[in-house]
Amino acid sequence: QLIEAEGEMLGRQCLADGVNILLGPGVNIKRTPLCGRNFEYYSEDPYLASHMAAAYIKGVQRCGVGASLKHYFANNQETSRMSVSVEADERTIREIYLAAFEYAVKEAKPWTVMASYNKVGGVYSTENKKYLEILRQEWGFDGFVVSDWGATHDRVKAIAAGTDLTMPADGQNDGKVATAVKNEALDVAAL
Repeated sequence: QLIEAEGEMLGRQCLADGVNILLGPGVNIKRTPLCGRNFEYYSEDPYLASHMAAAYIKGVQRCGVGASLKHYFANNQETSRMSVSVEADERTIREIYLAAFEYAVKEAKPWTVMASYNKVGGVYSTENKKYLEILRQEWGFDGFVVSDWGATHDRVKAIAAGTDLTMPADGQNDGKVATAVKNEALDVAAL
């Protein structure tokens, strides 16, 4: 109840400031004290993290402000966080890393989910079709996926995988996207 009240307070503050989307909550698992984002993550327990996140999201969105659940997913170290590849078996991924997001997505329906910098299984999160399909198809997420700032490495691959918005917008990839659509390397429906 306290976290939901906090979310509502933050939602009201966003309205007062003209903010439409609040970039939070962060639910990655606290796996190491060296993670630079531990201050904003809830727990080392995916059950606790996901339930706290759902309450926060409900509070924020009750005010008509969107929440952006982040950083999807397995973003829990600072060393090489822009390029590290998290390697874990499917059970660990499902029961620890994804579990922190799943309940919050299903229960609170955040407007956005923010994709992380890191790779999972050798594929950048913004380009990781397998895990973006879990988000959308298995969990029913119908909002939009936004990249963390600077996390998109190949905009064409990111669009094809299901990342809707690259941040910050730079316009430098527009020509590559247009060419990929023209050459039928990217389905216009995905765009």
